[in-house]
Amino acid sequence: MKCKKCQIDKLSEEFPFGTITLKCEHVSSWCLKCLVIYLKENQRQCPICKVELTNQEFNDYCLLWDNSNFKINLESFSQTHTKLSGPTTNSGIFYVVRLNGEKFELKLTEISTVKELRHKIMHYTKINVNKLMLVYKNMELKDDSTLTSYGICANSHIQLIVLLYSITKGQALKNLVFDLYWGYPKSGRDYLDGTCLIYKGNTLWKAYDYKAKIHPDVSYISHSGDLMNDSDATGHHKILAKLDNLPNDVTQLYLILSSWKSPKISHFRKPSFKLYDEAKPHKQLCKYNLHEAGNSQAVIMCLINRSHNGNWNVIEVGKLSNGNAKDYGPIMKNIKKIIDLGY
Repeated sequence: MKCKKCQIDKLSEEFPFGTITLKCEHVSSWCLKCLVIYLKENQRQCPICKVELTNQEFNDYCLLWDNSNFKINLESFSQTHTKLSGPTTNSGIFYVVRLNGEKFELKLTEISTVKELRHKIMHYTKINVNKLMLVYKNMELKDDSTLTSYGICANSHIQLIVLLYSITKGQALKNLVFDLYWGYPKSGRDYLDGTCLIYKGNTLWKAYDYKAKIHPDVSYISHSGDLMNDSDATGHHKILAKLDNLPNDVTQLYLILSSWKSPKISHFRKPSFKLYDEAKPHKQLCKYNLHEAGNSQAVIMCLINRSHNGNWNVIEVGKLSNGNAKDYGPIMKNIKKIIDLGY
């Protein structure tokens, strides 16, 4: 998608989601970087229709830009491309892509083994090398192999999976708990929905949300429904799942956050979540910076995936999306893209 202001093709994640203000009647054709620069240097108004932004909307955009994962990626990699990859016109360029759409550009002449590649990614993303899984053509890449042994060449795209936690059968996980809290937006009571979509292969099996709190044929998964405290202006959702009771053909659980009425997650005050084993409530199994999803209606935070050996892996996703508990269609389209990658 090309930004109308800077005329550069950019990822969809680099654009504001939906309208710039609540009063605008158009989507933004300016990327987030150009928009924030404009807002800071000019009047706080939409550059397209000139509608004034509220102080909250202005602050939300500044915060979103400061915490954007694609901004961190572009800055850290642009500063080191000369040393890391050389000129981008070289035919030996290949790519490493995360589930949220981030793309890293690297050079085959600088990296020959999988181990070198993983450590290079660790150096620039600051993610522990033991949490980095690389997949190419549905094969996990092994450290002691070369890139060429997997047929990786110029223009190849390698999938980067950030493995947050692995739950083995021997650990006898009792209850997996997803705990979500939020404060009402300034507009009043609203819902930041926590949803669990469960898949068998590429087919949705069960959905758990505020209205589908239980399924009569499944006693080992539940959703709390809306737990609202109007006096404190806070809300709470809680999902419990016994992974060891799930049918063997269940392969993925997707944990999703979405706004009910407000167009953006950033409208909610101090949203927070925990994913943990009920027996070990202090051990967080998934970490995601919710500010990165502030300008979106929904985010697929993480995936709990059953591996071929029967282990459950908690995988970082962080994929921004349209859609919410009224209409999961856009979210499910993004999940399909993840499943098509082999997960």
